[in-house]
Amino acid sequence: MTKIEEMLAELCPNGVEWKELGEVCVVKTGQQINKTFIQNNLGRYPVVNSGKEPLGFVNVYNTEDDPIGITSRGAGVGYVSWNEGKYFRGNLNYSSTIKDSNVILPKFLYYFLKNSFKAIENLCTFEGIPALNKSNLEMLKIPIPPLKIQEEIVQILDKFTEYVTELTAELTERQKQYSFYRDKLLSFEDEVYQVEWKTLGEVLIKGRGTKITAGQMKSLHKEGAPVRIFAGGKTFADVNYGDIPDKDVHSEEAIIVKSRGIIDFEYYTKPFSFKNEFWSYSSENELINLKYVHYYLDNNKEHFQKIANNMQMPQISSVDTEKYKIPIPPLPIQERIVEVLDNFDAVCNDLNIGLPKEIELRQKQYDYFREKLLTFTAEGVYTDSTVQTRPD
Repeated sequence: MTKIEEMLAELCPNGVEWKELGEVCVVKTGQQINKTFIQNNLGRYPVVNSGKEPLGFVNVYNTEDDPIGITSRGAGVGYVSWNEGKYFRGNLNYSSTIKDSNVILPKFLYYFLKNSFKAIENLCTFEGIPALNKSNLEMLKIPIPPLKIQEEIVQILDKFTEYVTELTAELTERQKQYSFYRDKLLSFEDEVYQVEWKTLGEVLIKGRGTKITAGQMKSLHKEGAPVRIFAGGKTFADVNYGDIPDKDVHSEEAIIVKSRGIIDFEYYTKPFSFKNEFWSYSSENELINLKYVHYYLDNNKEHFQKIANNMQMPQISSVDTEKYKIPIPPLPIQERIVEVLDNFDAVCNDLNIGLPKEIELRQKQYDYFREKLLTFTAEGVYTDSTVQTRPD
C-alpha cells in the first residue's frame, strides 16, 4: 500500500467528496485584447489568451496570484495553463479562482484539471470555432480529498515536473550548441579549405511531382504503404505503387522543395512523390554529397522565406532555387560536415536516444503517476481497488 493509499484509508475510508468546479471556484472571462493594443502598450507582463504561449507582452496587468487559466475558444480550446505572478488575462481565457484555499489547493486543482483534458474536451463544442461554455465548465466534477493528501500529491507531481523541466532546459542548451556549430560549419568564413560556389541548377537535377489533391491524398493514404507523397508542412500520404502514375514515383536520394506556405526542404531516401507545385533535387555528381546540400539549404531557409513573404501567398519559384549559389568544399569535407551534424541532430532530436528519449520516458512516467494519484472514488461508491475501511 502506498503512502497516498494509507492516507486515503485513514482520512476518508468511505471515498472522497466531489463538488462541481463552480462550487469551489469563481470562473470568469478575461478582458478584451487585440494585437493593436499589444503593439501600443509593449511591456513585461505576458498576455495569456487562447494559445499555449503568451500572445505578447504589455505594460499593464489585470491578474495577480491567480494562476489557473483555461482556454475558452480556438484551436487550443480546453488547454489548462499555470501562470504565476502578474499577467494580463485575455478574453479567450477563463480564470479558475479558488474560493477557499482551506478546501482545495490551487496547484492540486491545476494538476487535476490537466489530468482531466478528455473530460474538458467533452464539454467543448467543435461546430465552427471550437468553444468551451462557462456554464458547462462550472459543472465539471472535482474531487476534494483532505488537504494533507492534496499537499502530498502536489509535492510528488512538482518533483516530476521539475525533473522534466530540467531535462528540457538541458536539451534546449544542446540545441543552441548544435545551432552554433552548424552555423560555424556551414558559413565557410574562415576559408580553411578551398570552396567552389555554384548554383543548384548547375550541380543538381530537378524532378517533377504528381497531380493530386488533398482529398485524393487522404483517400489514398494507407498506413505503411511504400510510396510517400509530400504536401505542405508536415502533411503526407503513404500510397501503394499504382495509386499514382509510375512516372511520378521517384526512387533516388533527393531533397524535396516545399515551395508554398511554410517553405521547407525535406531530405528523403525512400520511394516518394510530391504535389506538382513542388519540385525535388537529386544528384549524379560523385563530388556532391546531397545530404550536405540539404543541411546547407535548411540552414539558409530564412533567405527563401523572405522571398516567399513578398508574395500575396507565401511561395517561391523554381528560379529562386535554381539560381541560388551554394558552397561546395571537397567531398571529404562535405562528408565530415554531414557526420558531425548527423551526430548533433541525433543527440538533440532523435526520440530513440539521449535526452529526447529520457524526456519522453519521464513524461510518460509523470503522466502515469498523475493519473494514478488523481483517480479517486466518490463517497458511497466502491471499486475492487478501493480501500473501503480502515484496517484493524
